[in-house]
Amino acid sequence: MRKDKKSSRRAESVSPPPPVYPSTAAAFASQCLRFTPDPTQSRLLSSNPPRCILNCSRQWGKSTVSAIKALHHALTNPESTTVIISPSARQSAELVRKISTLLRKLTITPRCDGDNEISLLLPNHSRIVGLPGKDATIRGFSAVSLLLIDEAARVPDELYLSVRPMLASSENAQLWLISTPAGESGFFYKTWISPDPSWTRISVPATECPRISPAFLDEERRNMSPFFFRQEYLCEFVEPEDTVFPSDLLQQILTPAPPLILQPSFPVHYPPLIRDPAIRLALHRVFPSPPSHVCHYLGVDLGQKNDYTAICILERSLVVTGERSPVTFEFPTEKRFLIRYLERLPLGTPYPAIVKHVAALTRHPDLSLDKILAIDATGVGRPVADLFHAEPLGCRIVPVTLTSGSAAARHGEAWHIPREQLLSALELAIRNGRLLLSDALPDAAALIEELRCLRRRPLPNGRHHISPLRDSQHDDLVFSTALAWWRANLYARGV
Repeated sequence: MRKDKKSSRRAESVSPPPPVYPSTAAAFASQCLRFTPDPTQSRLLSSNPPRCILNCSRQWGKSTVSAIKALHHALTNPESTTVIISPSARQSAELVRKISTLLRKLTITPRCDGDNEISLLLPNHSRIVGLPGKDATIRGFSAVSLLLIDEAARVPDELYLSVRPMLASSENAQLWLISTPAGESGFFYKTWISPDPSWTRISVPATECPRISPAFLDEERRNMSPFFFRQEYLCEFVEPEDTVFPSDLLQQILTPAPPLILQPSFPVHYPPLIRDPAIRLALHRVFPSPPSHVCHYLGVDLGQKNDYTAICILERSLVVTGERSPVTFEFPTEKRFLIRYLERLPLGTPYPAIVKHVAALTRHPDLSLDKILAIDATGVGRPVADLFHAEPLGCRIVPVTLTSGSAAARHGEAWHIPREQLLSALELAIRNGRLLLSDALPDAAALIEELRCLRRRPLPNGRHHISPLRDSQHDDLVFSTALAWWRANLYARGV
């Protein structure tokens, strides 16, 4: 009798073997979760690519597919860590809640890991953690074997770059980006159009989803603008209607001019019939070449902790546009404005160091003697402007305070300029082709991206407000360029 009791106790102490799940997420969904994926979902869940970007329509079922993928990965990889990132904590919690529902179908009681508010701890000690799209709250995770970014097109680039190192110490770690498009900007768009062969790209428009009827799509097409319908249902990367600078316009401002070359890029033209060098020299002494006077305008947008300090140097020069006039013996010229220097200082750079760096730039031998420095003196910029006055500068300094008014005002050397007026002047210069950008600058792409992300939003008073697409996006290079252009254009008018 005692032997029977001992054997029964020994049997109770031995834990049952862990369940064996199908090797593919598609088979796991159909056999264990009683979910039948459609052909595209089945192909995606069966392939299990290490780098996957899914561009799908609204209501295609991306949340369900993401939940199945995350749960299958966690169950088949004991003691692994799966991190789900969404633009907000609510969206991450919703996806983790869907995974909890799937767990109950497996008769597994969901429970938190004890460290993270939005998390699940599985019986095999794997964790699934949901995080919001905030850089300050997600650092610290390592050895992540699956990183799944939901609504990736609406997650900031800085966040994406900060979470990629989570995969560094995990062998065969997977990264999945799942989203509906959100314009031609951001890492989701760049990854989709990149030629990198390591990414598996899958596009699923609503027209290929068996759960969305043609009648519903026809109704949506009638009730939505073409932009939203193409983006939300056809998975197209289209520029929003409130875009300030379309992509094709921004490509036109790029020029192959080298950085900080002060002489005009266009050669002096002599009359085609005069080829003798001696006669050319004689004519040049009598009728000198057109003036190649060069001016430089430095725009500085100040920042430190959350925003960069951005520096732009704009060159204004007179260039020859044709042959010498046979009547006046003068060369036709026009003013050219070219951005030949861009720089963003590291975040956290102390203001005294910023001042010394900019002051050294103003004294750089490659700059002309005729130059003006325009700095953003809004808020903390006022005491920083005083620091500039204490430094040995190689040029005039013009403090500019940005306001929300409707008219510019001058107070001695200082100016008060409406923010919208400054950006509108920059927009007009780019649209008219008056402002060019050297494509050899390392930060040229960053400036183009900042311009592309600007949106024009209507205000209740009938005016418009120009701001970045998301609060997390920077516009420092835009404002440093706008300050340089404003001062150059003002000087050209004799002010």
